[in-house]
Amino acid sequence: MTSAYESDPIFEATPRQLSNLVTRIRSGEIALPDFQRDFVWDSSKTEELIQSIISKFPVGTLLFWKQGSESLFASRSFQGAPSLGEKSPAELVLDGQQRLTALYQALTGTGDERFYLKVDEFIEQATGRILDFHEVNFDRAIISVPVATSKAQEKKNIEILKPSHFPVADVSSFDDWLDEYVEALATDNPEIDQKAEKSLYRRMRDKYVIPLRAYGLPVVTLPETTPIEAVCTIFETLNRTGKPLGPFELLTARYFPQGVYLRDDWEEAKSNYKALVDFNVDPYNVLQAVCLRAHGSAQRSDVLKKLEAEDIKKHWNPVIKGIAGVLDMLQADCGLVAPKWLPYGMLLIPMGAVWPEISSLDPLDRASAYARLQRFFWCSVFTTNYDQGANSQVGADYALLKTWAVSGTGTPPEAVEDLPVSAATFRDASVRRKALYSGLMCLLVTSRAEDFHTGQAMTPHRVSESQIDSHHIFPKAFLKREGSTESSELLLNRSLIDAETNRIIKDRAPSVYLKEMAEAYGTDKLKSVLATHAIKSDDTDGISRDDYGAFLEERLEIVAKMVERATGRQLTSD
Repeated sequence: MTSAYESDPIFEATPRQLSNLVTRIRSGEIALPDFQRDFVWDSSKTEELIQSIISKFPVGTLLFWKQGSESLFASRSFQGAPSLGEKSPAELVLDGQQRLTALYQALTGTGDERFYLKVDEFIEQATGRILDFHEVNFDRAIISVPVATSKAQEKKNIEILKPSHFPVADVSSFDDWLDEYVEALATDNPEIDQKAEKSLYRRMRDKYVIPLRAYGLPVVTLPETTPIEAVCTIFETLNRTGKPLGPFELLTARYFPQGVYLRDDWEEAKSNYKALVDFNVDPYNVLQAVCLRAHGSAQRSDVLKKLEAEDIKKHWNPVIKGIAGVLDMLQADCGLVAPKWLPYGMLLIPMGAVWPEISSLDPLDRASAYARLQRFFWCSVFTTNYDQGANSQVGADYALLKTWAVSGTGTPPEAVEDLPVSAATFRDASVRRKALYSGLMCLLVTSRAEDFHTGQAMTPHRVSESQIDSHHIFPKAFLKREGSTESSELLLNRSLIDAETNRIIKDRAPSVYLKEMAEAYGTDKLKSVLATHAIKSDDTDGISRDDYGAFLEERLEIVAKMVERATGRQLTSD
């Protein structure tokens, strides 16, 4: 056994024999926390894993967590293993479920497939030499067949399987199988030397079958005293490419014995509020909003340590309704016509947490509270106040929103009054500044930006139906030909343009494609549409003269006024 530090062990790292792991899974000593997803591997992945095992290749590290006499988490057995019943497992598998389930089912003959080694594929028959792994045709050497649930499948399996196919599930009784196999060979060829044949296949067994019992899988074991937030961090470090183990999954398992079924609650919430699905709301954000209401913090350590089952029971539904209500308001009043244009998903947390108090106000008071909440949204977006330290910012903003947004009294959040909103920032910002970029697209919708062809105001349906997206106003290729020193990727060079118009624009000068559009539906209509996109259009404007620099300055002036109206702030020139 090896420890991370001899004087102060943090975790244990030791190989565990595959046969021992299978035995302990069957007995319920090793189990899964209830938050783990179901077994999803197909038979080909299991075949590949068996190939790695018998070739003695590394198959990755497993992550276990020791459990005390009273585990915090609900647990369940591996798929195909006996039910746990009242038994409490000694260890929970945090990382390695798919691999262990695949191996358990293959080695115990459970699951939907049965796996076989075609022993002759591992031997060079002419010389009696056991092939090295790189010489074996594993596509023929390892096969699987579905469990026969019909006479047709049973007949097909009989046609596929030959006497030389050794069942992986019989790994502990290979010698008994071998006796029967060699006897069958002798029946067909009485001159065969049965002793020599058995010796040959035993050498094959030692090289390729024994690893199915004796292979040592590296296991990192966390002690039962490991803090829950450390478990999250360790798991995420070891499992960069897999399904992340977050606080929602951990708390789902923790609260299960207390009658709080977070997984079911989340599925119900998504079925009741389509916006949660459309905007890909993270259920962990819901827990953060619950923790805000219960304990005034959205920090992960507080969500994991302070949040109790009673907090969930009390605040879950109000928060779900709150986040759904905020999304509805942002779509209806703040121009959020598509999920991709949500500037900060984290803004849903403090706004959703304060929404229940706003919803309980009288209608007239509620309207002014909604206006303050919208102002907070715009100010947070255009000061880019959530670019860093969002978890801390959420807590600070909620503490002030509880009074200011609801009643209009008290100190407003810092983004509303204390942080500068700079016009120069808009002038130089590229589309990589996601909050500013998304905020501008939302602002254009609130100004009733019209579809370039139909003249209809943009709605989520029309954005989807007409394939409206952000496109260049001055084409990138045109600016490159003109030798422009200004970047084509400035957010002021973008607007919501339908796919048909974008095909018309292509790489041409604005003066050219605007002329064609004017000829198609009139100069007045064109100017009207451009105005809704914060684009100046007259005889002297920059876009008509193909003057990119002038266009940027003209559009900045219009956009700045739009931002000032939305935030209630005067932009600085710094």
